[in-house]
Amino acid sequence: MRLTFLLCSSIAVRASWIDEQTPTTARTDPKTGYTLVFSDEFADAGRSFTDGHDTKWTAEDRPGVTNAALHYYNSSTVFTEDGKLMIASKRDWAKWTEYDAQGNPYYFERPYQSGLVSTWNKFCFTGGVIELSMQLPGSPHRGGLWPAFWMLGNLARPGYLTSTEGMWPWSYDTCGSSEEAVQAAGGQAFSACQGGRGRGSPEIDIIEAQPGDYVLRYNNVAHVDGTRRDVQLGRPQISSSLQVAPGIADSLRAISPAMPQDGNWYPDLFPFGGAAYGGLNATENPRMINNYWYGQLIQDEPPLWQDGLSVTWQHSERYYQQQTIIRTEWEPGQYIRWYNGEGELMYEITQEMLNARPGAADAVPQIPYEAMYLILNTDISPRWGWNGCDPQSPCSLANPGFCSADSQLTCTDCGNPNCLLCPEATTWLAELCRELDATNPVAFQIDYVRIYQNPSKGHSVTCDPPGLETREYIDANWEKYTFNPFVNELPLSMVQRGGGVCFEDSDCQGFQQTEGSCKNGGCVCPAGWTGPLCVSPCVGDFAGPCTAPSDASLVGTVSPAPSMLSGDDSTTATPSGDDTTTTLRPTLIDSGSFSGSGWIADILVFLVVVGL
Repeated sequence: MRLTFLLCSSIAVRASWIDEQTPTTARTDPKTGYTLVFSDEFADAGRSFTDGHDTKWTAEDRPGVTNAALHYYNSSTVFTEDGKLMIASKRDWAKWTEYDAQGNPYYFERPYQSGLVSTWNKFCFTGGVIELSMQLPGSPHRGGLWPAFWMLGNLARPGYLTSTEGMWPWSYDTCGSSEEAVQAAGGQAFSACQGGRGRGSPEIDIIEAQPGDYVLRYNNVAHVDGTRRDVQLGRPQISSSLQVAPGIADSLRAISPAMPQDGNWYPDLFPFGGAAYGGLNATENPRMINNYWYGQLIQDEPPLWQDGLSVTWQHSERYYQQQTIIRTEWEPGQYIRWYNGEGELMYEITQEMLNARPGAADAVPQIPYEAMYLILNTDISPRWGWNGCDPQSPCSLANPGFCSADSQLTCTDCGNPNCLLCPEATTWLAELCRELDATNPVAFQIDYVRIYQNPSKGHSVTCDPPGLETREYIDANWEKYTFNPFVNELPLSMVQRGGGVCFEDSDCQGFQQTEGSCKNGGCVCPAGWTGPLCVSPCVGDFAGPCTAPSDASLVGTVSPAPSMLSGDDSTTATPSGDDTTTTLRPTLIDSGSFSGSGWIADILVFLVVVGL
């Protein structure tokens, strides 16, 4: 019988989401006076974030399915080391099997592995200050890696495309009478016209980092003071965005990559020098409208768009060399403010700016009001920072199929000599391959994540705010949130308490607790602690009962978290042979292959949803 989320909630032990290692000086935000409500300092080495191992975070085991992904998300690429969360990216072939409803297998492989970890359906919050200390992976001058820190409404799960239908990135709580409003209500899975709140899963992209050496140049660009000036923006860059629906109507909107014109975009976001970008004098740290992303169609007939309100800002190379603090302020229904590593306001979107867009006033989206969760990942994609090629160059003409008609490399495995035939186009790819060495891969390094709130402003910590609950819907539609629904019946597993392989008591202890013990080769957790190695605090709805020491019968049943990937760590699951589905948690094996089900990967690579 399937264990439901409602049952999980009934046996949960709730404790503080604050990491005890957070310094007392960081328990209050000095700028706003808000109080710390969530933190993770990642101080304990060897934490595993595989499903069922941690109460705050879950790392994915599935292929990337959007943005022409070239990687497989392997949970063992996400771990803690030297007081930091590491998301490693490497060239190491991943092979996996997916099954359809009849149990037929389909086999796939990809040349790269990377990681995505999120607090989906574990920790959610509404409103506050989000602070991240991070060091970006790789080189600031070479493209290929796509590190990101972002948030999504809990009703959608990143990469699980059926969970996003009619949900992403809706932030609309109006039942209007205009043609635009009526069409919007028809495309939103749960609209205000159905008798309740308008629901959805909006997206706030705090950072999407794009390295490389390309300089964006634009001539004769309109500015808010009526002048026209040349504009340029170099790399490395970061994009910060709000993704919402409904978007500006099809007949009114700007089309990327052309610059917007009067009346077809949000007036404060264009011309240049608008209030959203800090005004005309904000030149010390250049930023500009992201004219390569205005959003996308989310429904063909009638055409419905979502809007990507995105800024691109240049930043110091030190973001790749040392820890840098990034800050975002989110006030539901009012504003979002993005700050760079120097503490300068780079971008602001207010509800007033949304209200001023072209089109019907009753079809305007709202600054997100849904409970949201945190996501950290590094993607490997030819759609982000990858250098192009010249299809008419002598080398490209001598090697048909090497370079596409739209100047994109068609061979993307950096370890394949056939992909490096034209040095003028692929020297950077060879250099990237050295960074993705499986024996010493680059890593997105996060020192801490902290969230501050002010309850008097209506801020909250829950995935089920009154009137905006999410858990019951997720439980009733569990298959939309599960990578392999023909094998597994749970999107998330309850955290296993104890059982991690150990040799001495210290293997089952961390900075925050020293009472875990090693018995017969397995960890036994003290009260208040869980996870295979007893380093995850008993907090939230997936911790289970934690008031007594863990069951010694579990000892030795879970391998310790892997450090840098050895290349043969993998997850596997097989479909049951009858109508009763068996729930299987991924286990570490030595087969070098992955197995799952749900969507067929070769179909999904054509389904591109930016940001999901």
